[in-house]
Amino acid sequence: VPDEPYTIPFGEANIVRDGDDVTVVALARMVHYANEAIEKLAAEHGIECELIDPRTTSPLDEDTILESVERTGRLVIVDEATPRCSSATDVAALVADRAFGALKAPIRRVTAPHTPVPFAPNLEKLYIPSPDKIAAAIRDVHGYAK
Repeated sequence: VPDEPYTIPFGEANIVRDGDDVTVVALARMVHYANEAIEKLAAEHGIECELIDPRTTSPLDEDTILESVERTGRLVIVDEATPRCSSATDVAALVADRAFGALKAPIRRVTAPHTPVPFAPNLEKLYIPSPDKIAAAIRDVHGYAK
């Protein structure tokens, strides 16, 4: 975070990392976890992902997400929320509605499980999406063959 005051434009996503193999859309803290997974996959497997941080969900920068998915043909969405009624669900629906023909693999969501949020530290670690879970989802969509 910069020391001086700054603003973030509403509805303008940040492309954190460029890549041509898989589009990864991650929200809030999950951007850091996704970037960690992506760096490891690039180094170990040569998988190059485009990482998009929407920064705002309403308005959502639909064009940036759709342009990326149309180029890569693959999408992984990472969200700390549960899988139902979440931003991950909204992004998946957007791509299914407007870029379905470009998809080379099913859309994958990496989210918390559909359970109440635990308050024990050891359970929280299992609940929140990890870089390993994100990397596994990316490998799955990257290796998918129709």
